[in-house]
Amino acid sequence: MKISNNIYLKAITRGFSELLPVLIIGALFTLIGSFNIPAYQQFVTSTGLKTIFMLIPAVSTNMFAVYTSFAIARALADEKGYTKESVTVGILTLLVFLLMIPLVIMKNDSGASSLVLPTTYLGAPGLFSAMILGLVVPSIYGIFISRNIGIKMPESVPPMISRSFSAIVPAFCIGFLFAVVRFLFSITKYGDFNSFIYGLLKSPLMKLGASPMTFFVLIFLSSTLWFFGIHGGMVVGPFITILYAQSGLENLAAFAAGTALPNIISPSVWLTYASLGGVGGSIGLALCLAFVARSKRYRTLGKLSLPGVLCSINEPITFGLPYVLNTITLIPMILVPIATFGLSYALTVAGILPRLNGMAIPLGTPVIMSGFLSGGWKVALWQIVLVGVQFIIYLPFFKVLDAEALKAESVEMEEEAEVTV
Repeated sequence: MKISNNIYLKAITRGFSELLPVLIIGALFTLIGSFNIPAYQQFVTSTGLKTIFMLIPAVSTNMFAVYTSFAIARALADEKGYTKESVTVGILTLLVFLLMIPLVIMKNDSGASSLVLPTTYLGAPGLFSAMILGLVVPSIYGIFISRNIGIKMPESVPPMISRSFSAIVPAFCIGFLFAVVRFLFSITKYGDFNSFIYGLLKSPLMKLGASPMTFFVLIFLSSTLWFFGIHGGMVVGPFITILYAQSGLENLAAFAAGTALPNIISPSVWLTYASLGGVGGSIGLALCLAFVARSKRYRTLGKLSLPGVLCSINEPITFGLPYVLNTITLIPMILVPIATFGLSYALTVAGILPRLNGMAIPLGTPVIMSGFLSGGWKVALWQIVLVGVQFIIYLPFFKVLDAEALKAESVEMEEEAEVTV
């Protein structure tokens, strides 16, 4: 509960959730502009459509760290209770994020010099810095609010103007503080804040995220928490974001450039392979309910739940079967997502399945479509195979449940018949 209610993890999760439209639209246009079909590429290139398509990724996924700094800071301000100042805090964090990127001098063909903002850390390489600043700046701003430090205006002044003036003092202090921080980093071997953070965190986090064992642990934790009635996805979600958000952006950038995708595990692996059909990989279980069940209760539940689980929405099964505190379904609920991810990972390493392109797959995307969007037709077909794997693993456990339910229904029918007589 402490992890689930931690305001900093909640701010990261909420910030990235609010940025899904930016991430999805950038990924969609990358996908449209980068279909690896020679005739299609020749058409979009010759007509100028490819240039138009790639304009949106250039200012969305390629500049995702910029949006992240604002969104996480604003979310944290809301979590800390100063909602009225959340936009101001988000803008101030964006200012600090840009401040920490040193300008460079460039000369044009005529020899004229100009200051230019490098774009390197506006995208995936700057994501760690954006997350850190998105948590640090609102925390510092909160000190000024808690101590009521700021310019006070008369009550006759409109609230919007009054809030703007009250933000001047904390904004000045925070701006000056991070200007000093930027200067201090400039005299170190790293040169700037982003290079320090990227160099310090990238290697350990990328190694941790690249290991399939890390993903197995997250799967196990999510399913186990759901058994106790705790939303496992909400608990592991922030860690998936922290560990794999950059991997997804790197894959998406490589996909757009037509180069080899660098990472096997990215955020979309969760919905595409591990949580196919929702927690526990529920499509196979829904098929057992709908087509194998002899008890009326489970047969009805299967028909009701099947449309939802095809879109990874499985609350009818989670609370209707239920998964919660059900010792019979605990083993397959843990085993199924581990098996589907493990098989998919092995086939990807072997080169049989392509690496996922990094596109963010929103919750509710139907099975097969999610596979096609994230990896193409091979992944879409593989999802059908995975549903079969789910079905096979769940079947023996479900038969135990169904036999108990059928027996209970028979007893109820006998009791009703006796009452009637």
